Amino acid sequence: MLVYLLRHAAAQGSAATDAVRDLTIEGLAQARSITEQFKQHSPAMDKVLCSPYNRAQQTASAVMGLFPDIVLSTDDRLEPGGDVIAALDVIEGCDVQNLLIVSHNPFLSNLLSVMVDGTMESHRVVANAALYCVSMDVVAPGCGEIVYSLEP
Repeated sequence: MLVYLLRHAAAQGSAATDAVRDLTIEGLAQARSITEQFKQHSPAMDKVLCSPYNRAQQTASAVMGLFPDIVLSTDDRLEPGGDVIAALDVIEGCDVQNLLIVSHNPFLSNLLSVMVDGTMESHRVVANAALYCVSMDVVAPGCGEIVYSLEP
């Protein structure tokens, strides 16, 4: 299984609530840039899961043009403070070969750390609009291997 982790692009510093923060002009450019780079890898995708927060939805919208036959699924468990171990169960339950997850930090950095190193204490950092392709034959802590990463 290939799991693609994409962090939202640069967002406004503040808004009425964290959930409604939108991408900045720079963030929109980052989302376009990462989409163009991702396109060069000719990714196949079976499912796309996204946080319900505006900035993640806007980042996902840029990438969804690569996958016109897939419907974006929103999942509250992908919010910034999401449970990483529960996310592994979600990933395994998707039963697909190619899964894109669009979310936030600290959730994505912690998820990447657990997928690859088996612990959050490795403190891997997923930057704004960065994308990681992780191969997992078994969906379990420490069983992932980074195939490639992209940054805008």
